[in-house]
Amino acid sequence: MARKKMSDNQLKEKKKTEIKKSEKIKPEKKKKEKVKPEKKEPERVKSEKKKSEKQKTEKRITDKQKPEKIKIEKVPGQSQHLRTKLIIAFFAPIFLFILTIALIYSVSSTTLEEAYEDAANSSVVTLGKYYDLVFENVKLMSTRLSVNETLTDYYSGGGKQTESMLMNTKLVINGELVADEYISQIVVIAQTGKACTDKGPINDDVYTAFCESEEGKYVQENIVEDMWIESHPSIDEFTGKGTDLYGMSYVRILRSTNNKPVGYIIIDVKRDFLQSILDNAKISDQSVQGLVMGEGAQIVSGNEKIAFSETEFYQKAASLEEDQGREYVIYNGREILFTYHKLENNMMVCAVMPKEEIMAGAQRILQYAVIAVVLCALAAILLGIIISGSISKALNSANRALKKTADGDLTGQIATKRKDEFRALTSNIAEMIKSMKGLIKKMTNVSSFVSSSAEAVRGNSQVLLEVANQMNGAVMDINGGIVQQTIDTEQCASQMEDLSNKIEEVHRRATQVNELTEEAKNAVNEGMFIVKDLEEKVDNSTEITRAIIAEIDELSRESSAIGSIIETINEIADETNLLSLNASIEAARVGEAGRGFAVVSAEIRKLADQSGNAGMQIAEIINHIQERMATTIKTAQKAGDIVVTQSAALGSTINVFNNINEQIQELGENISHIVYSVNGIEDAKEDTMAAIESISATSNETEAASSELGNSSQRLMNAAQELSDAVVRLQDGAEDLDNSVKIFKIE
Repeated sequence: MARKKMSDNQLKEKKKTEIKKSEKIKPEKKKKEKVKPEKKEPERVKSEKKKSEKQKTEKRITDKQKPEKIKIEKVPGQSQHLRTKLIIAFFAPIFLFILTIALIYSVSSTTLEEAYEDAANSSVVTLGKYYDLVFENVKLMSTRLSVNETLTDYYSGGGKQTESMLMNTKLVINGELVADEYISQIVVIAQTGKACTDKGPINDDVYTAFCESEEGKYVQENIVEDMWIESHPSIDEFTGKGTDLYGMSYVRILRSTNNKPVGYIIIDVKRDFLQSILDNAKISDQSVQGLVMGEGAQIVSGNEKIAFSETEFYQKAASLEEDQGREYVIYNGREILFTYHKLENNMMVCAVMPKEEIMAGAQRILQYAVIAVVLCALAAILLGIIISGSISKALNSANRALKKTADGDLTGQIATKRKDEFRALTSNIAEMIKSMKGLIKKMTNVSSFVSSSAEAVRGNSQVLLEVANQMNGAVMDINGGIVQQTIDTEQCASQMEDLSNKIEEVHRRATQVNELTEEAKNAVNEGMFIVKDLEEKVDNSTEITRAIIAEIDELSRESSAIGSIIETINEIADETNLLSLNASIEAARVGEAGRGFAVVSAEIRKLADQSGNAGMQIAEIINHIQERMATTIKTAQKAGDIVVTQSAALGSTINVFNNINEQIQELGENISHIVYSVNGIEDAKEDTMAAIESISATSNETEAASSELGNSSQRLMNAAQELSDAVVRLQDGAEDLDNSVKIFKIE
């Protein structure tokens, strides 16, 4: 606005200066014209003076009537400059949208990654606890077999081994095997007697073959009471079962009735059972779970087979004191999450999963956001090109018409199909050209009238010069009006260009704010959906943990029941001991006849003592199992607490998403900018109307000048009789005026 006011003031000052100059010129002409030669001069001098005055008049009229051409320079790349500005303006909110998406991705990826890691670690720990429970059941089975009277009597030696005892041993083994579905086979081997399985006895010397094998030597060197081994090929040769049927074997020392080691109880755990546990505990689509034994053998579940024992991260975890842990490692050029849980006898449950799968949810958010940004950018470029092209086309059309008008060609036509302010602009320019054409036609008619009237002009030359000066002044006013109209038209075009920019600004802001808000809301909703899904998985983990705790409690109660049974056995042993003591006393009374009965009572006393000792051992084992179960319950409860912590973290994540949603809603404040842009449009309209009023005022001045020219012509007609001596010079002046008017092309 300030620039426009300054431009108007400069134009007014310029116009006043031109008027003052023309006023100064007129008096000078009058003074010169008043100096008339006396009539008494000779005809030759009078003729030369007339000729000189004629030449000066021709030159002066030609200089004054020749219109000044206004050069309108076209700025190279103007339309491209406008298009660039529009596109840059469209991209401004897109950059803000990118920053918002970056914040969403950063927060969601961090939260999802931590929750996924905690869930994976909890799954591996739960899997390890389940394996511990299975291994404890196997140990409990071996304990029952080791204290079984049938087995200890048969393998204690002493020449009392019979076929019936061997068959009873087979029945005992078969009864234990049927009780647990995850046991592949049970083999009992000893120094004396035949090796026996659930299928029956083995006639060959299996014990010697086992002790002489590599696995047998390894067992003899490392076993204290029991241990786990990978396999026993030396025994498989006799049983006919391959290593593919079992995943690992539990070895326990078999003791005689005198508590001396006489052999081994070997229990094989089914490989399919161990494998099914890993398969059912699948953490993710691309995860790999494994159970690794102390010797390096492993059972793996997953799409990819990984030799855990040969990797550096497994060896590092095995050397640490922590029972469980997790870390990100590089394997085969990929970053993966490695989590583990240690078991007894150097066994370990571990799992790996690629980081890109962990970050898949956040990556999907990022992909959708990038697609949205690209689409917005393309839309901004397309709209900028279309709108700037339309504006440039209208402006170039108006500039071409104004250029032809400034060069004197008034035949140009200007039209537009637009229905906005550009239509009003072109209509005003067309009216201006039409008015100028009418003005030039009137000037042509005046020139013809002066020429036809010159034949009758006779009289006073002073009147003729005065009329000519008035005509020149009128022509100068006309030229000044034309210049003023051209300048006002340029100003009008500039104001319309600014108005168009503001209109596009309003449209751009409204569109971008709407699209930005919708896309951001969609991204937040998707993030909320992912978090809710993760919350459901955490709830499932909580239910599994509670089920495990309930099972352990049930086992604890059953162990307590076994303890009561052992107490009953001890009581029976005590009663038997008393009975055998009474029998010995009675046999001593009888004397020699009761000696055989005394021997039997002594054997019964020994058996009673052994039963009491075995009951005490079983009671100790039951106490040990109950202590382990209590520890397991505490560990499971800690796992439940971790799951509760995970639920709280998920709640915090949901709050973060809600905060993000509130921040996105604040983007709606951009709509306030539309109000400011609309106010700018109103101001631009007022400026445009002022420019149009200026053009109208100039047209009025042009009409006034034309009227003055008509009055001068009338005075010229009235003085025609008195100017007969200046007919020639008047005709020459009329011809000069006609030539000046012909410069303008109106048809």
